[in-house]
Amino acid sequence: MMRHPLLGLVIVASSLLLSACGEQPKVHVVSIDMVSTETGSPDFRRMVKICFDKPLSGVYHHEVRFESKDGFVLEGSGKIQAAVSDPDNPCILKNLNQYVTKNSPPRSRDLIDRYLAQGNVASVSISIWGDESGAKGLKMDTKVFNDR
Repeated sequence: MMRHPLLGLVIVASSLLLSACGEQPKVHVVSIDMVSTETGSPDFRRMVKICFDKPLSGVYHHEVRFESKDGFVLEGSGKIQAAVSDPDNPCILKNLNQYVTKNSPPRSRDLIDRYLAQGNVASVSISIWGDESGAKGLKMDTKVFNDR
């Protein structure tokens, strides 16, 4: 039994407004390019540049699968968001080593350097979800890019 129905109505309305404010705008992946540098630390030689149709304005969840022309496969997932240093840039750089998990092939970090170089990637598939408190929310986009 509610003693103050107006208070209950205000609480329900404010919670609906707050939940609507937390939704991220829908984004689409425009391109994925492999970025290779032959200098510096081996841990940072292989990167992937993921470009969206607009800058990210929140935290999203993504899953990605790389397959080399030689048959090496690397799969991973995680959160993705705009770079703090460049929030208006629609492209995000991710280190391929971030996708190595306990389920990855043995010595994956060495294999990334060997097989996922620019020009040797047969396909990259990516899926993007709106993030809801650490869980996958609304699926926004899935794309496959060939010959990267």
